[in-house]
Amino acid sequence: LGSDSIKSGIYSGIAGFALVVVFMIIYYRLVGLIADIALAINCVMVVGALGMFNSVLTLPGIAGLILSLGIAVDANVLIYERLRDEIKQGKTLKTAIDTSYSKAFSAIFDAHVTQFLTAVILFWLASGPVKGFALTLTIGIVASMFSSLLVTYTCFSWAFALNVLKKVSMLHLIRSKDFDFLGNAKKFMLVSGIATVACLAILFVRGERNLGADFRGGDLMVLSASQRLTPDQIRGALANTGLQNSVIQSERVANRDLISIRSDAGNADKIKARLQEALPHAGLKFEQTDHVGALVGKELASKSALALTLGLIGIFIYVSFRFGTSFAVGSLAALAHDLIITLGIFSLSGRELSLIMVAAVLTIAGYSINDKIVVFDRIRSGLRDRLSGSISQVMNHSINDTLSRTILTGGTVLLTVLALYFFGGPVLNDFAFSFLVGVIVGTYSSIFIASPIVLWWSGGGRGESGASLRREVSEATTSANPVAR
Repeated sequence: LGSDSIKSGIYSGIAGFALVVVFMIIYYRLVGLIADIALAINCVMVVGALGMFNSVLTLPGIAGLILSLGIAVDANVLIYERLRDEIKQGKTLKTAIDTSYSKAFSAIFDAHVTQFLTAVILFWLASGPVKGFALTLTIGIVASMFSSLLVTYTCFSWAFALNVLKKVSMLHLIRSKDFDFLGNAKKFMLVSGIATVACLAILFVRGERNLGADFRGGDLMVLSASQRLTPDQIRGALANTGLQNSVIQSERVANRDLISIRSDAGNADKIKARLQEALPHAGLKFEQTDHVGALVGKELASKSALALTLGLIGIFIYVSFRFGTSFAVGSLAALAHDLIITLGIFSLSGRELSLIMVAAVLTIAGYSINDKIVVFDRIRSGLRDRLSGSISQVMNHSINDTLSRTILTGGTVLLTVLALYFFGGPVLNDFAFSFLVGVIVGTYSSIFIASPIVLWWSGGGRGESGASLRREVSEATTSANPVAR
């Protein structure tokens, strides 16, 4: 990768960090500053750990660092929204803080474990730059657990000791919380069903055209130009060379036209020489060139499929163990919905699946489950505490209760990914685009799709009492015996 690409990655990291820091201070004020201190320590820990492993911070590694920032701030959002609830109940600030950490722990722990599972599987099966991404993300997840719990709690203790923190003031995102999510579930399920089928059709119609050089084999070049260039101009320059049938795509990123050219193996140098000869005044700059053999491409494709399969199996087993089978089925069905729609939109945009996209898909899976666990944790708490009302009412209450939380955690991750999309350069643009779509779709399914599937699978949506779901939660809680609640 060129120095410009590395600089773009660094700029995107700085921009992502700055956006999150500013947002936390504006929305959470003084306690937001405490979260920002923990975030800075988190970054130092990740970079320091990479140094201990003698690992070079590659561009995908920078992407992993940026995403770990989003994960770290998510945990603080969970704690602070719990803190808001406890203060509303009239508790003293010190008691409210202690209780918010205690109640948020299970959701934070479960979310980090599921993300850790996908990151470790990716590290185990990946190679090259993607392995660096997985290593950085794995370290970031561990550092996030430490910084979001221990560092912030220590800062609160110091603030009390110095008599600096006397009250907490926060902005409100959603004040009214009485939407009937379960009552309108059929409408949202219909919309999601249509979108899922449409995206499957898109993936099927495009077929092998969805696959990039990493999986099909061949040469992939990414170039930029100082003047506007279209794919037709590139094809014209390659006319009568036998290379004009190469797959050529153009996209405008950060005020630059980026053109990708995929051809058969061994043609990259010929294309480069021909373009420099035919377009001498275009200011061509070759950002990236990859060569992948057909056999290597098949091996990468099989490893990628294995990584995704193992990741989904690991998530299903863990959620079953912690929450019960119905929640595991709901999370996996909603996750399939998220990934299919994300890949369908990715394909519709004319982009191609590359090795870094495997990292994106697994990371989206980890994030999506994280988001759903926040909602499931509140439902589990309501069922375990025997809240009055039917299963549907408990679920509605829980989804409404966590609505601000769910939107805010999605929003903070979006801030970091937007920085990656606009400043990360051409190499990470596809990754950032897919993750943007994945975060939006994952947040939607966490609110509207996952819980209705849990209800239906447990029998509560088919006219049954829902006692089986309460029993599942009770059995999972007993067998899991979490460290803290």
